[in-house]
Amino acid sequence: MEPSERRVAVVGDDDRASELRDAVRDAGGRLAEPADPIDEAEADTGPAAVGGERPDAALVVAVGDAAVRDAVVAAPRGTVIPVGDRRLGFDRDGAVAALRQLLDGSETDDVVNRVTHPVLAVDDGAGTPVRTAFDVTVVTDEPARISEFAVEFARGREESIRADGVVVATPLGSDGYANAAGGPLVEPGGGLAVAPIAPFSTRTDAWITAERVRLTVEREGEPIALVVDGERRGAVEPHRPIEIEAVDRVAFATPKGGRERADRKHSNNS
Repeated sequence: MEPSERRVAVVGDDDRASELRDAVRDAGGRLAEPADPIDEAEADTGPAAVGGERPDAALVVAVGDAAVRDAVVAAPRGTVIPVGDRRLGFDRDGAVAALRQLLDGSETDDVVNRVTHPVLAVDDGAGTPVRTAFDVTVVTDEPARISEFAVEFARGREESIRADGVVVATPLGSDGYANAAGGPLVEPGGGLAVAPIAPFSTRTDAWITAERVRLTVEREGEPIALVVDGERRGAVEPHRPIEIEAVDRVAFATPKGGRERADRKHSNNS
């Protein structure tokens, strides 16, 4: 790598981030501070609005879910290395090995898969669209209160669901709330997972769809919340569609062979 290509930003506040900053130096990388992913005018909008600044680093090591989310929604020019407990994330030792491989430019070490990850824009028609890294949920404000939702897929097919809500997840977020609700785990490049939450019917489908979907609350009465990456964005108006669409893609490093294989490899080498 050229010196300008060895710039590494490490974001996150826990002890692992400090250790990984040391690992960057040990591997010959140059520590860089990422640009703020949220413009000052948009700082109170929660998840980064569409069009935020991009971290200026060849590699962005993001430690923990919050740091991964912020890194992804900012759509950095470099490659994101996620560190945490998620299925597509590295543990601390795996992140060090990934750093060394990517800084060296070596393709022989069986550590890193290079993939791309979608950044979704969520537009409820009431304000500036926001970006999401993990998932988008429309759900009744009160538990166990059924409402009716329409899910319209990219080619015009539509499903009507009676449930507490609906969750749409990226591959990175498909192991979270969506999976707990019965949705599938999705590999990078596999589309979006769509799953009903506590459906009224005992036999209900979940789907994997292309990178665009529209959700609409079809019944008035029950208050419905819009939740983006775990943050409540406000109430959803009945019959006003929520547009969810991939508007960007981020270069991503994930453990080659999956997290469990990477964990076994580090255990065998220790």
